[in-house]
Amino acid sequence: MNFDPVKIMDADIQDKVALTHQIAGFLNRSEDQEKRATIENVARALAQDVAAEVRKALAFELRSCPYIPHDLAARIASDIESVSGPFLAVTTVFSDRQFAGLIPHLEEHAHIAISKREDLGEVTCDAIVTFGSEKSVSFIVKNKKAPLRESTLSNIIKRFPDRQELMNQTSVRDELPISIVKALMDKVSQQYRSLLEGQYGLSSDVAEVVLTNSLSKATWDVIIAADEKQIHAYVKDLREQNRLTMDLIMDMLEKGSVAFLESSLAFRAGLTLVTAREMLHGSDMQVFVALMQNAKVDKASAQMIFEILKKQNIR
Repeated sequence: MNFDPVKIMDADIQDKVALTHQIAGFLNRSEDQEKRATIENVARALAQDVAAEVRKALAFELRSCPYIPHDLAARIASDIESVSGPFLAVTTVFSDRQFAGLIPHLEEHAHIAISKREDLGEVTCDAIVTFGSEKSVSFIVKNKKAPLRESTLSNIIKRFPDRQELMNQTSVRDELPISIVKALMDKVSQQYRSLLEGQYGLSSDVAEVVLTNSLSKATWDVIIAADEKQIHAYVKDLREQNRLTMDLIMDMLEKGSVAFLESSLAFRAGLTLVTAREMLHGSDMQVFVALMQNAKVDKASAQMIFEILKKQNIR
């Protein structure tokens, strides 16, 4: 076997492809450190060959080697999908932390190949969830062998709270911590919500409290930095989704958003925003009462609205 670097680089593609098989065989059995260093350098050169066919053959042959230099393995892992895919699917040369260290530098296709493995470590899972795309993370969520810690699951929810399909997939993982179950309740579809309630023994009352608290926080996060037009549009969306409850309206008012109250009353009473404002803030008490009745506001809530506006010197 001639490992003259110059001759190797000048060889045609088929000869280089044939050489990759010899290199893998040598690295699998040789204990001669001097010769091994020479072969590893040849492998490094082939890993940078302009021909993808050569790099693909090398990666395929080296995928089962129990040890190859980290820089060579990282080079293969960072290559195009046809080269890195088969290698990343089975190689055992990376430790959990080494795999995790590679994740920020790899493309989506590499993340997916790694996410499908059955021998993933917790640190690698954390890294994919932190740096991976929604598609990458969905593969790791569906991998029942992937060890996802509570903090990792929480990170998934924080990164993709509005991706319902991913939230649904997360909800069917085995033995979820109760904190994760509660965090998922308002993010999954009704079907999966019912499954969570049944599987984790949440009563309907508890589930409703969780949903209400989550919606209240999400709503406040949206409107706190929004102008009146944006708030009005958001209230309209809530109304169309049947989520504009009196509890939510009162919660937003108590937090300080009069604009949310105005828009809510307008939609509930079937009035324009201008008309609802005039009726709400006018001096005629009978008009105020009529607005509350048209908006189907109960007496206790109406009295509280009156007191809060009075305290804020708005009435």
